Amino acid sequence: MADELAVLMLGLTALVSTAANLYSVSSISEQGKENGYFVFFHFMVAGMTGAFLTADLFNLFVMFEIVLMSSYAMVAYTGTKRALFTSLKYVVLNLIGSTLMLIAIGGLYSVTGTVNMAHMARILAAGEVNMVPVLGLSTVLFCVFGIKSGIVPFQFWVPTVYSNSPPPAAAMMAGISKKVGIYAVIRLYFTVFSQAAVPGSALVFQGQSVSTVTGGLILLLALITVVFGGIGAVNRDRLEKLLSYSSIGQVGFIYVPIALGLIHGSKIAVIAAIVYMLNHGLAKSSLFMINGVLDRITGTTKISELGGISERSIWLTAVFSVSMLSLVGFPPLLGFFSKFLVFNTAVSTASWISLAFVFLGAVLTLLYASKTIMSVFFGQKIETDGDILLLEKAAITLLAAGILALGIGFEQTYVFAELAAENVLQPETYIETVLGGTK
Repeated sequence: MADELAVLMLGLTALVSTAANLYSVSSISEQGKENGYFVFFHFMVAGMTGAFLTADLFNLFVMFEIVLMSSYAMVAYTGTKRALFTSLKYVVLNLIGSTLMLIAIGGLYSVTGTVNMAHMARILAAGEVNMVPVLGLSTVLFCVFGIKSGIVPFQFWVPTVYSNSPPPAAAMMAGISKKVGIYAVIRLYFTVFSQAAVPGSALVFQGQSVSTVTGGLILLLALITVVFGGIGAVNRDRLEKLLSYSSIGQVGFIYVPIALGLIHGSKIAVIAAIVYMLNHGLAKSSLFMINGVLDRITGTTKISELGGISERSIWLTAVFSVSMLSLVGFPPLLGFFSKFLVFNTAVSTASWISLAFVFLGAVLTLLYASKTIMSVFFGQKIETDGDILLLEKAAITLLAAGILALGIGFEQTYVFAELAAENVLQPETYIETVLGGTK
């Protein structure tokens, strides 16, 4: 089932994976190619595509596993001790997550008798099943998606895995793989659980939907994530670590409007989350690839040792600035509109605590972004060795151009995001389409 939300995510996947593929052709060693790097790369893309298209909860689990198995291999493809150790930790964590996901899906199947998301939504809306296990199982599912998207307190794997992965693999995982978990939260909690009433035995939440209750939990964790990621990024000297912690904070910015959308049913909140996902996917993927270029031509990614790159390459300075300033929210880049929509969501829902946290997160983003741009690209010049490869330029330029194009032409971007948000908030259209009009 491909509605507007799925199509947007498929478009983002196509753009980022094309860029990462181009980058990989020139950056992955012959040994890596012989070890099946590109096989696993395309399996990852296939898994992501399937996750965005499936309307079946068990198939969603299968697609998650395809993405995760491919990720393990791409992290460990060099065969070095460090890469294998990083991959092992990633495997163990995600095996736990996958086990919990399978248990939760099995539990929902035992309660509702189906794993079709549209059918499950209808059954839960009818209120003819025991809602007590549904509330618990939906919480377990969110924890699984939280692990996969790296929200606090499940963020601990992100810095180690991203900083020890080859740049195109880090770009794919930060840019798209995280979005699979976030997309699953949007799809399930707005479509399947939004009409499931909390059981009467839960007196505190009685009369609310499972999605509304979960939205409160998500909001708390998202606000902590925004600040945690920002503080972590400010204090990092290695660029890949800074980008990893920045990715944690930016995921918080995506989850804040998702949570407010679940609590208040706000359309602007869902639009904000969708636009922020697009911006983060493009900008973060670009930055991880630029980190790989800097490492290759300078031999280091320590911010304190870098400097004067602008004299070496105006192009590299331009694409890094576009990507990083888009995270900050600098007009007319796509990030300006995504950040504005998040602030607008907090104001329109009168969530003043959320507004304070996202403002603090925005200040922290500005601090580490300005520090990085000034330290890496200006000041004392560092020795460089080697040219920037044509395919590297093509890949990164493609992503930077996407950030510019979607920002300058934001009116059309907004129109499509608004259509996606309307369908998310009116799940009956999705349900009827999947079920073909059956009851």
